[in-house]
Amino acid sequence: MTELGDVFGSLKAMSLLQLLLSFLACIGYALAQGRLIGPRGRHYAWALAVLGAVGFAFDSPEWMRAAMLIAFAVAGLGVFVVVVWVTSRMLGHAQPRVASAQIDAAPQPGAARTRPACPTEHAHSI
Repeated sequence: MTELGDVFGSLKAMSLLQLLLSFLACIGYALAQGRLIGPRGRHYAWALAVLGAVGFAFDSPEWMRAAMLIAFAVAGLGVFVVVVWVTSRMLGHAQPRVASAQIDAAPQPGAARTRPACPTEHAHSI
């Protein structure tokens, strides 16, 4: 328990730069894991998370405690995601996704065949 007490003690002694870098690392990690931004933005978010975590570790007096804090932050975000997912499944808000290919794969009997739209055609030009 003394090692964990040392980690909590180092949390109290963090500078403003360390707080900013840890915040950037956590926000970058959350954006990189979520689908709030596009694929290119997720690459930038991963870079932001890694740079924030590395900068935080370099600016800390002891890098081992900084690495432990980063690991606790990542684990905490993971636990939060799991709790939200389980809660939404229990409440019935998150329905399993069905691929559109599975829906379209079984044609209805007696249905008229239509040609698939060309990707350059628009609804008003058909």
